[in-house]
Amino acid sequence: MAEFFITADLGQVNDYTAITIFESCLKDSGAEYHLRHIERPERGTSYPKIVDRLKELATSKQLADAYKTVAIDITGVGRPVWDLLKQNFRGTYARLKGISITGGNTVTEESNIFNVPKRGLVSALQVAFQNGQIKIPRGLPEADTLIKELTNFKVKINLNGHDQYEAWREGIHDDIVLSAAMGVWLASQHYHSHSWYKSLIT
Repeated sequence: MAEFFITADLGQVNDYTAITIFESCLKDSGAEYHLRHIERPERGTSYPKIVDRLKELATSKQLADAYKTVAIDITGVGRPVWDLLKQNFRGTYARLKGISITGGNTVTEESNIFNVPKRGLVSALQVAFQNGQIKIPRGLPEADTLIKELTNFKVKINLNGHDQYEAWREGIHDDIVLSAAMGVWLASQHYHSHSWYKSLIT
């Protein structure tokens, strides 16, 4: 059964917002993540307009009847945008998730909001790429930007021993990488939970 993950890394004033859509398919060999859509709204697009766009995508003809999760990064914007998302998505039958990106090593979850280490998000995306699980249609707009952003990442170990992911150079954006990483990370959580449930009934 296919599930769709619509995720948005919300930009600050001078940053881009990025929206990605993955279709997660469970195969006998494991999960595959098909990248269906990438977009970058213009800089300065208001958060209400971003939420409206997410709703437009989730209720489109292609996704209206599909199993889907809509998630936003609330690290910098806080609860007001999360509350706006919940309000606007009433009646859409979409599962809503908030992600707050943290340092450290521990994932926690409360009331549909995950606190996730950035290392975990980016690692999930990197591993999926390395394992050939991510499928990108030829000619998909902004796909080259995603690959470029991913290759510009590096890991720094700070004095506390925590991983910090940064671009190689100042001016390199990471919004598409983080949006895609959120989608793949969430999809991988669903895959593992489905696999655990299947193991109980087989």
